[in-house]
Amino acid sequence: MPRRCAGLPSFTSELRRQLAARTGAQEGGACRKAELAGLVDAIGLHDDSGVTLRTTSAAVARSVLRLWRSEFGLESRLSPPKSGFFGWTHYVVRVEGNRALQAAEELRVERHRSLRGTGVAGAAYLRGAFQGAGSATRPDYRRGQHLEFAHADEAFVRRVARLSRVPLKVITRRSRWVAYAKGADGVTTLLAQMGLHEAVLEYEAQAILGEAKANANRVTNFDAANAARTAVAAARQQEALERLDPKGLPRALHQMLELRLEHPDASLAELARIGGLTKSAANHRLRRLLDIGKE
Repeated sequence: MPRRCAGLPSFTSELRRQLAARTGAQEGGACRKAELAGLVDAIGLHDDSGVTLRTTSAAVARSVLRLWRSEFGLESRLSPPKSGFFGWTHYVVRVEGNRALQAAEELRVERHRSLRGTGVAGAAYLRGAFQGAGSATRPDYRRGQHLEFAHADEAFVRRVARLSRVPLKVITRRSRWVAYAKGADGVTTLLAQMGLHEAVLEYEAQAILGEAKANANRVTNFDAANAARTAVAAARQQEALERLDPKGLPRALHQMLELRLEHPDASLAELARIGGLTKSAANHRLRRLLDIGKE
């Protein structure tokens, strides 16, 4: 993913914000738990006393707070944000106690339930996973469309690949596992599965714009090629006429030769108007001159 200047939200940040904003919208508790399971698997750390989630997104941190409260009645502790590498701000959400540990165990069960298919629970898990470990290029990124999940845990990455409606290629990159899709079709299918319909529209609009630009370039290239061919033909015609001896020509052809040599850039219609001729007559006389030049 291309790195952006501090203070400018990336396309991925905006996608995470959209997902966090719709958390639980028109969905049951099972889906909310599946989304929280995806978040915990992506950015969570377990210890003997609780669960900690770390994120660079304030929207995701707020979503985590809501999910712990709505699904398990747990009040989380949000630590003051801290600046990390490259100027990113990090948010830490912590839940503690026996109830937190029980909730973490319930989320493990929810994860396995999500893996039974690619239905709403699986899509919810993917939403949580993307908020924590996903990224996507902008629709107009010059190197092409790309969406990926990157994580140190191979099992998590392969789980995401299994839940995706499009085949994801799984590789290792710099000691991390990555599941990714390339191309607008694969990326938009996965975005749609996660409910990111605005982003899908952006990709489709970019595809239409790209096709329009390609068509415009083809037309421009075609016109340029025609203009080049016309220019070459005109230059050859001019050379042929300049080689003619006007003394041996009939009066009408003599006059047309002088007219053409005096106005080399004039169109056929303009030559006819200047010479007081019809366009057909001017064309006929020029053709006769060119035929004589070939003899």
